[in-house]
Amino acid sequence: MTTAKIAKNAGVSPATIYLHYQDKTDLLSRLYEEVKVNLHDGLDQAIDQSQSLEVQIRQAITFIVEQYRKYPKQAYFVGTLWSNQELLDKQAIEFGNTMEVSLADLFERLQQSSSFAQLSDDVLEIFFTVPTLVLERQPDLDDKGLEQISNMIIKAIKK
Repeated sequence: MTTAKIAKNAGVSPATIYLHYQDKTDLLSRLYEEVKVNLHDGLDQAIDQSQSLEVQIRQAITFIVEQYRKYPKQAYFVGTLWSNQELLDKQAIEFGNTMEVSLADLFERLQQSSSFAQLSDDVLEIFFTVPTLVLERQPDLDDKGLEQISNMIIKAIKK
């Protein structure tokens, strides 16, 4: 998609975009950062650290799924750009590599637990994206299906 098409879809002239962004990469990068922040807003309240790690995993997965269902286009946008990092600048890639503090803390607790396999943040992140990948194919996934996916993820990362 060209900057001209983006401007047309936004109902502004292409020159207007260049008042705020250097180029298409800058535009996509800044939007990526903003949308990612919005998608993760509330995650820290969703994970109750006083609960067991299994419950915290379920809470994180439930939050991720709820956000995906509330904002499917935004989630798809973030996922698409992350899969096509050549469209992002260095700052956006570095931003994308930083995790939400509450999720990073959960991953650290999992890595320190003797009940869970010693997996890298990257591997844990992949497991936590599985529900959204399923939702892309099965948008009507019910709570029973979500529970099944959560159980599979827990089983996969537990010793």
